[in-house]
Amino acid sequence: MNKLQRVNNVENLHNGAEISFRFLSLDKFQAYSLVHEIAGSTHTPDLVNNCYVACIPLTKHNFEDINDYYVRQRIALEACDILVSLSTESHSGITDVPVIVNRMLKYIDCKLTFSFTVLDHH
Repeated sequence: MNKLQRVNNVENLHNGAEISFRFLSLDKFQAYSLVHEIAGSTHTPDLVNNCYVACIPLTKHNFEDINDYYVRQRIALEACDILVSLSTESHSGITDVPVIVNRMLKYIDCKLTFSFTVLDHH
């Protein structure tokens, strides 16, 4: 892991929430070019839908890169989302969604997807 990836990982954690921007149906060329264009991005094949799903930690350092890639590749709005993953030791509570999510939604008004995990420390 290089220095930029470590910085992105730290900045990507907001009050226990990890925020990622995802492209949900890239072709092979798009998936492989994304990894070279945006630091910290990864992709995995979706064999059922015959495409690739790419995940990018959403940070202030790659915000513009994500938006530029979205526009340049002419990706459909329905083919992306912002994933908010929350891990907590509590079964209930309130967690703020980081401002960067609102900022991204002003540029790419995609859906929000939430993942909530309760950590069991027994």
